[in-house]
Amino acid sequence: MNTPTTHAEPTSVPVQAQASNGARTAQGRPFTTRELAFMIGVPAAWAILLLFHPRGAGDFSDLIGDHVTAWITVHLGMGIFVPLFAGVVYLLLRGVKSTAATISRIGLAVFASLYAAWELVLGVGTGILAHETNALPEAQQAVGRDLIDSYAENGVIAVLSVVGSLGLAVGIIGAAVALRRAFRVGWAAVVLMLLSLPLIAIHEPPFGPVGLALFIVAILLLVRQRASAPVRSAPPKGQPVSAPLA
Repeated sequence: MNTPTTHAEPTSVPVQAQASNGARTAQGRPFTTRELAFMIGVPAAWAILLLFHPRGAGDFSDLIGDHVTAWITVHLGMGIFVPLFAGVVYLLLRGVKSTAATISRIGLAVFASLYAAWELVLGVGTGILAHETNALPEAQQAVGRDLIDSYAENGVIAVLSVVGSLGLAVGIIGAAVALRRAFRVGWAAVVLMLLSLPLIAIHEPPFGPVGLALFIVAILLLVRQRASAPVRSAPPKGQPVSAPLA
């Protein structure tokens, strides 16, 4: 007598998912209209503000001169726009999980805190001193100008400037690398981001506004290329997935 042959149903056994190498673990959710307005509006408004930055060469006392109001206003605005700009780059990295993205976010935090502190301490401090110096009798104003220059050259202020600028460099370079690897964006956007870096760090016109304009173009390219990039989702590290076993 023939024994009927039965076919075993395919079963699943847990297979350990390979850890992501960080090259592509990004979400493909597009940016909303408000998010796009934020990413473009912040650098645009910052660029407009920097057009009113007093220009000149020489000591800080000579640079501020009779432009105390503009000097203080611009640097108060810098204290606001610096963390907002860090938020723009942070938003660009949404969904990107890699070593470069993590390093970039750390650099952005340093930039947002220390560079903003430098702008406020230096800009507002020297502005107030310049205002008080202008109110002194002419014979005593030389002492006030020396005090302004001495304050601007303080070691603590110099450290805030250097470390904050390094944070900006790490944030921008790390973001460029992370976005390039995650979405295979074109080199044009990456190059524009890197070109904008030193100009934004200098920030005085025409350097700052030009750098921010380049960054806006880079954002437009990144957003378009990110939206059109195919998403390759990666499982969470260590999560088992089912593999059929005949």
